[in-house]
Amino acid sequence: MTSPLPLSRRSLGVILALVLAAIFPHAISAEDAAQAATYMVYKGDRAVLKVVDKPGVLTSTALPAPGAAPAGHPFLTASALAPEEEHRLRQILDASENTLDFLEKLRQARYSVKRVYTNGPKQ
Repeated sequence: MTSPLPLSRRSLGVILALVLAAIFPHAISAEDAAQAATYMVYKGDRAVLKVVDKPGVLTSTALPAPGAAPAGHPFLTASALAPEEEHRLRQILDASENTLDFLEKLRQARYSVKRVYTNGPKQ
């Protein structure tokens, strides 16, 4: 009786990935999982903030002072889009412990938050 050829761990991993992809065709890909989540924040129908769930800088609608570096942030990157909302958005951010907490506090403050997908929403 002939014994089957031994498969390497890599080969087994590839086979498992193919089987899982066939069973769960709409599951998130490794590339999507590695990409930081991006959100748009709205007040009514107007976009007021873009948020990326990774440490980075906070970008204001106001011009920075000459020679001033953008403000860094430990858990998100954000770009303000509406000057009249910046103060309130910053208050909410300063009271937040992490990105998910920030997004929840925005919703509680009557902002709407929508996830943005770079290649369109997953079906």
